[in-house]
Amino acid sequence: MIVHVASYDVAIGEGRFIVGLVTQEEEVISHGNVDLKFAYLGSKERPEPEKFGSSVTATFLAIPGEGPPQPPSTGPIVAPASEGRGVYSALVGFDRAGFWKVRASADIKEVGKLSGSASFEVLAEHEVPAPGDPAPRTENLTLASKDVPPTAIDSRAGSGDIPDPELHTTTIASSIARGRPTLVVFSTPTYCVSRFCGPVTDMVLGLARDYKDRAEFVHVEIWRDFEKGEINRAAAEWLQRGDDLREPWVFLIGGDGRVIARWDNVATREEIEPLLQMLPSRPA
Repeated sequence: MIVHVASYDVAIGEGRFIVGLVTQEEEVISHGNVDLKFAYLGSKERPEPEKFGSSVTATFLAIPGEGPPQPPSTGPIVAPASEGRGVYSALVGFDRAGFWKVRASADIKEVGKLSGSASFEVLAEHEVPAPGDPAPRTENLTLASKDVPPTAIDSRAGSGDIPDPELHTTTIASSIARGRPTLVVFSTPTYCVSRFCGPVTDMVLGLARDYKDRAEFVHVEIWRDFEKGEINRAAAEWLQRGDDLREPWVFLIGGDGRVIARWDNVATREEIEPLLQMLPSRPA
């Protein structure tokens, strides 16, 4: 079994950790639960022998819009990529910066027990805004922005109208100034490397229509000009660190202007909706 660490920004402390699993034949492992164990490997200067701790249970998260969620009893299973894309998610705490290894184990229906491992780095501090951090007061592009191509506002616009106008009416800075909770999705639906941006953006749009009385909803396009390699300033303020910028990301900002929660790579309605339901409804 091949393990792909799908988390973008892992640091000391407790947070959401996600992995993608495939067979040696590149078939997707999906649904149900799997077990994860972690071992600290030390640093480049001072490597340590791996010693795995106790296991944690990781639950499958399907890519939004790709079929109804399956109960754990139906998986894990092997499925074609067209039917089983997603990741396994667990809440994991790391106490030291350096290199770590994750070992995933799964009892797969009609296949048997498989396992695999992958190494990754844990940072001393998060590089991308994390829960509790003040949210950058960003002046992202909106429908009211002047002298910008439509694709700089949403890469799916082409030469026509901006799609999803509900996500392009306000700036992050304005929402924070008004004390409004805000759900922000950073994505480039047309140019996304992972191909998750479109489904995640569509999922946020659905939440915007259902919870417009509880929060503001914003989409920030990554590219101002994809052909020229020019990144939108708003995306860079949040996500670019050196030459690195990965997407999609979803952030929930509280009325106090601080990040409440964040979801990298694969974000699902099932994870986000309970937090929106806890927000007070805006008076009519």
